[in-house]
Amino acid sequence: MKLRFVSTFLLIMLVACSDEEAPEEDDPTVEETSGEETSGEEVSSDEPELEFNDPERFSGDDAEEWMRAEPGTYYDEDQEAAVVETLVAAAEDGADESELLPMMLDLVAEDYRDYQDYFDGESFEYDSTDENPDELETDGEDGGQMNVQVLFDASGSMAEEMDGGTKMDLAKDAVEDFVSQVPEEANISLRVYGHEGSNQQEDKEESCAGTEEVYPLGSYDEETFTDALDQFEPTGYTPLGASIEAAQEDLAGEEGEDVENIVYVVSDGEETCGGDPAQAAEDLNESGIEAMVNIIGFDVPDDEQDALMEIADAGNGEYLPADTGEQLREAFEEERDELINEWREWESEGYSESREQYSDFSDEVSDVEGQARDLTGEEASYLRNLTEQLGSQVEEVDERSIRSSIRERARTLRSHIRSEGRDLRQEAREGGREDRRDIRQESREERQELRNEDIDD
Repeated sequence: MKLRFVSTFLLIMLVACSDEEAPEEDDPTVEETSGEETSGEEVSSDEPELEFNDPERFSGDDAEEWMRAEPGTYYDEDQEAAVVETLVAAAEDGADESELLPMMLDLVAEDYRDYQDYFDGESFEYDSTDENPDELETDGEDGGQMNVQVLFDASGSMAEEMDGGTKMDLAKDAVEDFVSQVPEEANISLRVYGHEGSNQQEDKEESCAGTEEVYPLGSYDEETFTDALDQFEPTGYTPLGASIEAAQEDLAGEEGEDVENIVYVVSDGEETCGGDPAQAAEDLNESGIEAMVNIIGFDVPDDEQDALMEIADAGNGEYLPADTGEQLREAFEEERDELINEWREWESEGYSESREQYSDFSDEVSDVEGQARDLTGEEASYLRNLTEQLGSQVEEVDERSIRSSIRERARTLRSHIRSEGRDLRQEAREGGREDRRDIRQESREERQELRNEDIDD
């Protein structure tokens, strides 16, 4: 036993110390762990190579076509190792950078079809209230707040004489009578314009800058309001646009579902100071204040009435013509009655519902748009990961070129998605405006019918 142990020990020492007596290529143990065989094991994989379907469908630069295309064959499967192996094989077979990205997409591109279907098929439809206006409360005690502002024309032409006095005096009487009879819960404001300078060219700049709130928004006090009316006389030019813009400042903060803001512009002519009153009226109506801008045209020349009608339309209001002092008073009486008219309440409710429905629709579109954009980011991240793995195994692959193409695809998709969402919201915005015009028209027709019934009775 002892001799056998010594012999075995010597044999081990000889094998360990002598390359000549125990060459590496003759040792079966060394052969199993040689570097050459290890390298072969790293390249090989149990994952099978995947099959390409149609990489060409991801060529070009049409984002809409990309979103309509079927997703990558294996986009929802955990096949990353097999995908990399398939791409490595394609690169080693000679596929260049312009071919490799479509190949990647053919295997793993995300599914955008539902998003494109949504953009194609979605539209805004206003769902009007089913309440009968005859059943609505009209007592003004529903907790809501009404704000009424009068913009009063003090331009030089208001000094002209009519039956019963000057335009200015007749207009003051009609306004004072009007505000004294609006619902007592309402707040009143009076802003005058054109009362500074004169109607001469040298004073135009001063006159056009002359717009002033002489009765700040608050509850009606007869004596104070009368004093405010009495402090100005017909003087200068007609800065309609600047006055409507100032009205938005006067009503700032008067927002909310239970707040109704109405502006009455009394004028005997169109803008003469270079402003854009139609745009100002639209901005005021489309702001959070949502004020309705009505125009009461007092003895307006025929060739100037269209301009005033445009302002009323832009402010979602009415144009009320009055050619005499009596007609002016009647116009204000009509508006006074409208403030407590059940159809006015129905109209206001319809406006609120239309705006709320548009807001909900817009939020939904934005949510879908955001999900689609997020998906482009997830896809781009995965494609970059595949590119990095591919480049680490195939030296000839230009990773920078592929990453650049990935970024461009993501940008193109996001731009298309934003455009689709923007178009849907714009369509809804225009549809909402049309709905509100229909509401107003129906309300006008019903109110006119009620007035006619009163006359017949």
